[in-house]
Amino acid sequence: MNIRFLETVVWLAELRSFRATADRMNITPAAISNRISAMEQELGIRLFERDTRDVHLTREGRSFVSGARDIIARYNRLVSDVAPPETVEGTVRIGLVPAMALAILPGIMATLRQRFPRVRVAVTTDASQTILSKLEKRELDIILGFHGSQIEKYRIVDLCTFGMFWIANGAFPTDDEAISRAELMLNPIISYEIGTQAHRRMVEYLPANSFGQGVVHYSNSLATTISMIAAGIGISVLPPIVIQNELRLGTLKVLNVRHPFPATDYFAVYLDTPSSRLSPLIASIASDVAAEFCSLYDNALAVHR
Repeated sequence: MNIRFLETVVWLAELRSFRATADRMNITPAAISNRISAMEQELGIRLFERDTRDVHLTREGRSFVSGARDIIARYNRLVSDVAPPETVEGTVRIGLVPAMALAILPGIMATLRQRFPRVRVAVTTDASQTILSKLEKRELDIILGFHGSQIEKYRIVDLCTFGMFWIANGAFPTDDEAISRAELMLNPIISYEIGTQAHRRMVEYLPANSFGQGVVHYSNSLATTISMIAAGIGISVLPPIVIQNELRLGTLKVLNVRHPFPATDYFAVYLDTPSSRLSPLIASIASDVAAEFCSLYDNALAVHR
């Protein structure tokens, strides 16, 4: 019995499929079956019940997996403590919401290049719900964004809070008087994609039934939203830290609104899985990079958490 065999048991318990487990561990389904059989023979118990459609743990298997998780976690911590940074290797799949991709991904990549040159990264940038779903399906190892409501499923590391402000085209007519929420709806609104956390927050912020009465456009892309605002198509809510160049050039401006839009909290989120050795590393690096990034801005714009 070795650590890879323990990881095989835990992955099969999670994925409940020899094929999916084989794909995840980059070996054949036959090799997965042989490992499980060898362990069951060594232990003298059945770890899994198998039928034509499903694989699930026996009562003894559930107890064994609980202990196996602890052994794997201890092994990973031991390796992380003693292994020189230059020997740490592997591929980590990171999902990011666009704001995180623009704000802290460059710093994460720079840290990996300098301290952990053998770590490879596969990046997916998408809406929060999409990358969270991919995390749950084990298609991503860690996400930098939001954790959803079922927080007991995840390991969560606080990263930062970004201020959110109403943004308009640089030529948008303004005066010294602050704009009310009702007055905002006199302009076309560029909303986030329906079903996202950002869309729900916008609906909650604006007067009741506003979305049914005003002109509302939708965008699922931060870059597209920025372009639409710059073109004068409408106004929207954005974190100013991701549009610093546009603000300096005057193509976009921050509106003076009477009721501030709530700030947005961002997190590193990952599942505690057998191969999560790199996920805690990325979460730690992301926290350090977020702290350095936020130190460059006023607290109203960015705060490390």
